[in-house]
Amino acid sequence: MDLFASESGLTEPADLSDCRVCGSQSINRAGIVEYYSGFAWPIYDCSDCQARFTRHDETIYDAMHSESGSVYNVYRGLLDETTKAFKDRDVNALQQILSRASKYKFIIDEVERGPANARLLEIGCSRGYLTSHFILSGYQVTGVDISASAVESAREAFGNHFVLEGDPSIEDGAPYDVIYHVGTIGCVADPLAVTRRLLHLLKPGGCLLFNSPNLESCWLTDQLWIDAAPPPDLVSIFPSGFWMKHFEREARVEEQIENCHHDKALAIGLRQLFGRRWKKPVPILLNQSRDRYMTGNVSKRINGRRRLFRDDAWQVFEKAILKLGCKTGLARLAPARPTEFGILVKMTRREIL
Repeated sequence: MDLFASESGLTEPADLSDCRVCGSQSINRAGIVEYYSGFAWPIYDCSDCQARFTRHDETIYDAMHSESGSVYNVYRGLLDETTKAFKDRDVNALQQILSRASKYKFIIDEVERGPANARLLEIGCSRGYLTSHFILSGYQVTGVDISASAVESAREAFGNHFVLEGDPSIEDGAPYDVIYHVGTIGCVADPLAVTRRLLHLLKPGGCLLFNSPNLESCWLTDQLWIDAAPPPDLVSIFPSGFWMKHFEREARVEEQIENCHHDKALAIGLRQLFGRRWKKPVPILLNQSRDRYMTGNVSKRINGRRRLFRDDAWQVFEKAILKLGCKTGLARLAPARPTEFGILVKMTRREIL
């Protein structure tokens, strides 16, 4: 079973005529983004499902795992930390390391609420950081990824608990008590079909857990995409309520919306209040994406003394307001803003699908 490919198996054209998420023909082209040189892709909004999407390239993920300068290698440090804790047999340290990220903490907390003998499946396991916690905790768990280099790295660090997507053992191991994935659903070709297939691999009453990119985190005027995860990696962004709308018949769906830290919420509020607009990114090579992610600097500085002066003056002003807000505690009063990947979804499979 190919969990990542579209149901049709066809390569999508450069310009799409229908929604890649729900199939509707009521789509509008919102613009073009080019974060990486050679990946200038059109962005679409669907009037029916309300998702934002671009085309999907299933060949890109192994290249991103293999390339040392890719953003995927931001997690090298996490791999080193989790590998050390795993070799030390220190499950508490593993949990503390992983729980620094709310998306991992969400999965760990939900799994540990269930039975200790639960059978687990992770989709899009990458190099096995999260899977390692459940291996060390004694769960029967399998990690799956589309990237051969990621699976090889996970096996080397944490043992023979990992398989490539499409391996027959995935279906042979069903039904599962819990299936989970982190940072995956916005990257697959057909997110609705993938979710339905995973629900069918669960026991009745079993849980599907994942986090989803949130369209409401495109905070600024004219913002086309989430800067932290550009195409060709992330290719779909979803509104809150999306998962409940599409799966309420098959499962009991709970969506939690994670909000930004109040400092960041204050910064976003300031930019919105003063009409700051989103700036298109400067295209870079794919193997430079790790450095861009670490610095967080994606926008283009347009030539012209007046514009540069305004940008520099804004940065000084924003830093001063943020410092004052933190010092006085007023930042805590800033309106809540959703995080980029903070739709936390729990689906409990109904008895009959």
